[in-house]
Amino acid sequence: MAELFGFRITRANQSKGSDAFTAPTTDDGTLDVVSGGGHYASVLDMDGRDRNELDLIRRYRDIAQQPECDSAIEDIVNEAIVSDERDQSVSVSLDRLDVSPQIKQKIREEFNEILHLLDFNAKGHDIFRRWYVDGRMYYHKVIDSNNPRKGLKELRYIDPRKIKKVRENKKDIDKKNWY
Repeated sequence: MAELFGFRITRANQSKGSDAFTAPTTDDGTLDVVSGGGHYASVLDMDGRDRNELDLIRRYRDIAQQPECDSAIEDIVNEAIVSDERDQSVSVSLDRLDVSPQIKQKIREEFNEILHLLDFNAKGHDIFRRWYVDGRMYYHKVIDSNNPRKGLKELRYIDPRKIKKVRENKKDIDKKNWY
């Protein structure tokens, strides 16, 4: 085999591998990223159907601004998140978890710490509404790099329109073709 100006010249009896130049498609909505390559394509959708998560989120938010939908969403959120001055509005149930009581207590303490970081008592209604309308929610977990054993310092909300699920396909290197 010879290589000249980026092209490979091989004999006819040598196998050149698969003829496919695209990755197999998945139906879970993720974007496949292959290291290297030089192909790029874009599509203009004239049908008006939503093709990606960004369009869906934008559409959900537009629908949620309609007065009838806004009223229905408020009713749902008010039924789901009930504020009480004497008690928490959410809690974690560990009744079916088969671990020791000490571990259950640690889980409850960490759950309460997350609620504190989210300021759930004051912002729980808005957090649930945002999740209900968008259908997804992302947070940046900030950890002190100097002392990671202290745990989370803060949780920062990330707009779901700025996040896209990406899967990187790692191809097996064909050892025969490397010289």
